[in-house]
Amino acid sequence: MPAGWAPETRSHYLQKQKSYQQLAAATAPTAREHLLPPHLESLVILNCAGMLGGTLRLPAPLKELRIMGNSGLTSLECLSGEHPPSLEILLLERCSTLASLPNEPQVYRSLYFLRIRGCPAIKKLPRCLRQRLGSLDYKELDAQHEGMLAARPSIFATFNKQMQSSIP
Repeated sequence: MPAGWAPETRSHYLQKQKSYQQLAAATAPTAREHLLPPHLESLVILNCAGMLGGTLRLPAPLKELRIMGNSGLTSLECLSGEHPPSLEILLLERCSTLASLPNEPQVYRSLYFLRIRGCPAIKKLPRCLRQRLGSLDYKELDAQHEGMLAARPSIFATFNKQMQSSIP
């Protein structure tokens, strides 16, 4: 177990440099991949701009992930070879370099709260997440993601436009 993490750690809050040394101690040899404690259920990362970069690997018990003010993380991924987490809360704000989210249905199966704001590198939400959007209790997305959903015209709207354009 890396220094700074208790084996039974279930919740952790990182703000600026306060606890970064603990997370840095858990960094994998590739230096751009961050491993979290195996029993972590809740993680809040606040204003750690430029300090956490690369890939953040999510442990299976994780239920709540809140990342606000990070420019460095590029990817959130499940630990390979392990059961993926089942997030209930996913909040991502001002994560300018975060480009990819896990593309596994299990990750979003229990999700009821989703907020993605100020994350321009996320060009497209994973399909399994897009399929869950209608059943969430709370959803707040950047306009680019809302527009992606609204950009699919219904067959009735398309038919209506065609009919109107054919009337002299």
